[in-house]
Amino acid sequence: MIIESIRELNHAVPFQPYEIRMASGERHRVPHPDFVLISPRGTYVIVVDARERPHHLSTLLIEEAVVRNGHSRRKTGRKTA
Repeated sequence: MIIESIRELNHAVPFQPYEIRMASGERHRVPHPDFVLISPRGTYVIVVDARERPHHLSTLLIEEAVVRNGHSRRKTGRKTA
């Protein structure tokens, strides 16, 4: 379950910045555990960006949570119609 992955990333020692990727293609960077809140039931996630704006994310629409390696990755092999 993706919520468990996000919880594991938040509690990792040492912490590594990660991003949450949405089904729509949006990406939300999590530079520190203080920038993310997971609802008690795990139905939504709130990510605060660098401008302190909250982004409410439905866990049904989260595609993956991946550790950022400091490099931006290009999408390859996917073609859009």
